[in-house]
Amino acid sequence: MDLIALNEELKKIYSNDILELMKLCDNDFVPPMSKRFSPFQSELNPSESADESGILRYHSAMMNESVMCIVENGALLGFVTYVENHRYQNVITDEDLPNIYVCTLIVNPSARGLGLTKVMYDHLFCEKFADRNLFTRTWSTNAAHISILKKYGFEEIHRIPNDRGESIDTVYFGKRR
Repeated sequence: MDLIALNEELKKIYSNDILELMKLCDNDFVPPMSKRFSPFQSELNPSESADESGILRYHSAMMNESVMCIVENGALLGFVTYVENHRYQNVITDEDLPNIYVCTLIVNPSARGLGLTKVMYDHLFCEKFADRNLFTRTWSTNAAHISILKKYGFEEIHRIPNDRGESIDTVYFGKRR
């Protein structure tokens, strides 16, 4: 198993595999990526119709971010995307610089339970960017991801009630150094 940071050349090589994994896991997200146009989309209206153009727009925007993949025998098992020095309204501000903002993380369903999220997060949070403030967002019913974030010392820093549907909030998490 290899952990690979994708440069522009490798992004071209893995782009289609990443897109196929996104399609496979589309409905694991709330709302699905096919109902969005960007990892930074601020309005997450779950009532919008899903179609392939949504996931293609999301993929295109996401490929402008830094991407790290886990590959085994040429097969993509998972990936995480992130940006440096992200700001969001009054939640993640200039005072939080330098920072890393995790945008999208997907593990192939066939590889879940193998600790791949831990491998990617250990590299990002404990090695590569150990000295940075860390941020991400998820939805309030994503218990598995919230549990992982709390193990890394993340705390809830902002909540947008019912942002992703009835009783499903958008939750921002941060770990300030």
